[in-house]
Amino acid sequence: MDQKQTMPAAPRSDLDALHDLVRKYGEHEIVDVDDHCVHAQAITLPDGRKMQSLKPLFDEFRDFPERREGTASMHDIDSFIDITNRFKNPEYSAVFAFNDATDTGILKLISVFDYHDPQTTHMGHARFMAHKAVYNFPLSDEWKAWHAKHDEFIPQADFAEFLEDHIIEVAAKPDLAQKPDLTDFEQYLLNLTGTLGSNPCGPSTLMELSRGLTIRTEERLETSQRLATGETALTFSTEHKDAAGGQLKVPDLFLINIPVWKGGPTYLIPVRLRFKKQGPGVLWKFMLHRSDLVLGHAFRETSEKVQAQTELPLFYGIHE
Repeated sequence: MDQKQTMPAAPRSDLDALHDLVRKYGEHEIVDVDDHCVHAQAITLPDGRKMQSLKPLFDEFRDFPERREGTASMHDIDSFIDITNRFKNPEYSAVFAFNDATDTGILKLISVFDYHDPQTTHMGHARFMAHKAVYNFPLSDEWKAWHAKHDEFIPQADFAEFLEDHIIEVAAKPDLAQKPDLTDFEQYLLNLTGTLGSNPCGPSTLMELSRGLTIRTEERLETSQRLATGETALTFSTEHKDAAGGQLKVPDLFLINIPVWKGGPTYLIPVRLRFKKQGPGVLWKFMLHRSDLVLGHAFRETSEKVQAQTELPLFYGIHE
């Protein structure tokens, strides 16, 4: 007679312990979280296991993002204005103008499309400030070239070559004495020339100077004399003196008309000219007079243009 072999029954206490263990680590619960402004779901797990958000799972199945995010970088000011008008919300978007040219050289405009709503003070209505557009002001090649040699003594041959290369950027001498209504800059220029006791020269005078310096590169400077016109007469040693006795008249002030930004409008900048004798020759330098004021004026003028064409509030500084 066959006898069936049966396993001994586990003690009741062991089964209960196993059941409790499975129940402890297998149970979960979906919890709705509602904080007035935010409604979300989370899954709670037993002790020893963490709470896990379901948002990443939901995000995988979205047809479009929850909100706009990212920063668009524009290459010209008109594109910056266009994209600001495209995404702005008149109720809360804002433009920030940041000028840190002195310390870091950074000048930029930032449109924050999802800035905080000024009509709401409740903390729940603050915005993410995650959607922006930025325009970094690009200095023009002309501005960089003149500033590269600003207030720096250079040899006569190099100075003459620089003048010839940039003579087109030298502005004609303005006739301010005959003009009835002067702009703020023209009045400033008139006061400057009166203080210096000189008048700005035009491009033809500078071209004559550059050519004269090129001819006299290998000659010795003998004397220099300040003239009543504000110019300085330099006398070089030469075997073939001209009617002026070998003298070369040097102006001490001229104007350049250059853009501050690439593709931007031009601005008049006074330039003072200096020289010093070194050995048998002469070293030259020019100084752009208060070009920082011109830079600041151009920055503010462009910022106000953006404000006018976007009709958004403009703040000078950086957002939080």
